[in-house]
This record gives sequence, C-alpha cells and structure tokens, in this order.
Amino acid sequence: MGLPGEPQMTARFFVQPEQIAGDTAVIQGEELVHLAAVLRLVPGDQVVVCDGIGMEYHGVVEEVRPEAASVRIHNRVAGAGEPQVKITLVQGLPKGDKMDFVVQKGTEVGIAEFIPVITERTVVQLTDAKARRRVERWQRIAKEAAKQCRRAVIPKVREPLLWRECIEQYREDGGGRIGLIPWEEIAGTGTGLKDVLISIQGRVDAGEVDNIWLFIGPEGGFSEGEVQQAAAAGAYTVSLGPRILRTETAGAVTAAVVLYHLGELG
Repeated sequence: MGLPGEPQMTARFFVQPEQIAGDTAVIQGEELVHLAAVLRLVPGDQVVVCDGIGMEYHGVVEEVRPEAASVRIHNRVAGAGEPQVKITLVQGLPKGDKMDFVVQKGTEVGIAEFIPVITERTVVQLTDAKARRRVERWQRIAKEAAKQCRRAVIPKVREPLLWRECIEQYREDGGGRIGLIPWEEIAGTGTGLKDVLISIQGRVDAGEVDNIWLFIGPEGGFSEGEVQQAAAAGAYTVSLGPRILRTETAGAVTAAVVLYHLGELG
C-alpha cells in the first residue's frame, strides 16, 4: 500500500543528503541504473527521493544523463513510515539465508536497526571478510525493502557482535531504552509480552523511552546464562505465548506486537 496522497506506483529512490541542494536532487550509481535502465523513466515522470534519514522530496525527473539524473523538487515532507519509538533487533545469527528474511520482513514491519549477534548456540562461522560481505548484502536488502514499504529511512545493519559485546552496548545505550528478550523456556508460563508493554506504557507516553531492543536467539534459542546476563543488564524476559516461533519469524512478530501496542500498526 502507498501512503495517503501518494500514487501507489510512484518510483522511490534513496540518495545521500548531500545529493539534495535547493530544489534539485541528483541520483547516481545503482539508483541511476534502476531509474534509467530498469524503470526507463524520462523527463517529466514523477518520483519520490528519500534522503535515508527521514525526509521525502516529491518532484519530477528533469534530466537523465549517463552519469546522473536530476530531479526538480516541488514538495518536501517528513516520511510518515517511521515509528516514534526506535526498534532495535538483536538477532542471533541463523543458519543459511534466514537473515535475509529477518532483515526484509523486519524492515517492512518498522525495525530501525539490526544487530547480528554470535551466541553460545550460533552455528554460523564467519570470517571478517565474509561478515563484511554478508552485512553489505543485508544492507542492500534493507534498502530495497524500505523502498517497497514506503519508508523514508533505511534501517542500519550493524557488523556482527559477540554476545558480551552486545550486552555491553545495551548497557551503554542509556536510560531511554528498554530491552525485551522472549525466551521459549517460559513459553505460556512466564510474564507475557503484553503485560510488560502495559507496564511501560506510561514511560513511553512520557517520552522516557526512545528505543526498544528486542533480543532474539538463533536456532536453539538463548542459553539460560545469556538470558540471565540480559536480565542483569535490565532487559525484561518475556513469553510470546504457548507457541514456539522460528528464529527467522520471531523478530518481526515481536516487533509487530510492540508497534501495534504503541499505536504504530493497525
């Protein structure tokens, strides 16, 4: 679905903020290839240019050259697709190409940042070079998914972290964040996600919470020690109910429930 007032088929392009000056935006690189060779847009076609940090620029293609296309901007609006509270997904690295799915669907739901994490039960072994290539791929997937779902911000995909490094960063993130760690060992019996969301609603409404971290384990889940470490850092251990979700679906489902409760979905 498109945004209200925007034609559903209007093509969207991401550029760096410095590629927008005055009433002109310049499209280059891969986005230029998509505009000229894939979509075959010509001068006069309407487009939306996004700066990747929250602003949308509506305009028309003015010129298409081999090295760049220029867009004449006629309207600037803040992107309407971004949740007021940032959602950070800490995802235990899954096997195969499951992380592709995690990033794509998480971006569609509204997740703002992805942190792949290596846990006790992580099977995947990544060299530094392979990790960089994976992150580049995941970042491209986030960009394409952001276009598809009409977001004006491209979620950030971080370099993989060790679990202890992730917990350290969570501690350092400040008082404006809370953490939620669904754990299958308490499925259907522990404190429910809904109960925790109700308990923090006042802090969210008062603007005291600006970032919600979601911790999702890999295949096999988190170990008890890892859950205890997250809880010691201040994260809430929660149950998602009696059914056990796969690692590649748990993050998007949890994010959707959180955003629905906060009035960002539905």
